Amino acid sequence: MFKYHLYGSRYGGEHTIGTIPIDVAEYWLDKGADAFEDYMLDWEHDEINMSGEIPEKYQLPNWYEVDNIEHLCSIEFEDANVIVVQDITNQKEGDMPWNGKVITEIDLKEDLLGTITNPFENNNDWKGDNVLVYGQSFEKGGCNFETLITEEPFDASKVKCDVTQWDTILMVDGINYDGEFLSNEGMEGIGKSMSCWIDY
Repeated sequence: MFKYHLYGSRYGGEHTIGTIPIDVAEYWLDKGADAFEDYMLDWEHDEINMSGEIPEKYQLPNWYEVDNIEHLCSIEFEDANVIVVQDITNQKEGDMPWNGKVITEIDLKEDLLGTITNPFENNNDWKGDNVLVYGQSFEKGGCNFETLITEEPFDASKVKCDVTQWDTILMVDGINYDGEFLSNEGMEGIGKSMSCWIDY
């Protein structure tokens, strides 16, 4: 048996899609896109709500909690990113998987693209008197995937990336290796930028 640790590197982050009532959206649109983004991304967001500065009817939770459509923490499927594959077959109990021997790095090119999930397809929250809100924390770092255990040595030709559409970006949900799905275990990185907007 062979064991491999797969690590997605380099750019990605936390991405959300949620909805707010149309009257709340119109309140914030009247104030302007910058005012909305400043409010949603403020490190003292909860304190602003408690202060009464914003009428209670138009208060919103933190940006990452407006996520009833989708919440993703992963790398982007794009050319600058790679899947690092490390052989951990002979590691002892307690050894860190990211210390395994690197056997290959796979560029995220178009031929690696597997299933594309549309987050709106099986979710009706965005219909009716609701307006979409997108939130993003863009980060440099990476994410781990579930350990791959095979009976034969690793074969890069068997790798596909299943993704979810977020605005114009594809986010990696997991890796499909020869029919076995290895889920993404979350993104860890250093924040580079943040954004949040009403899509109306």
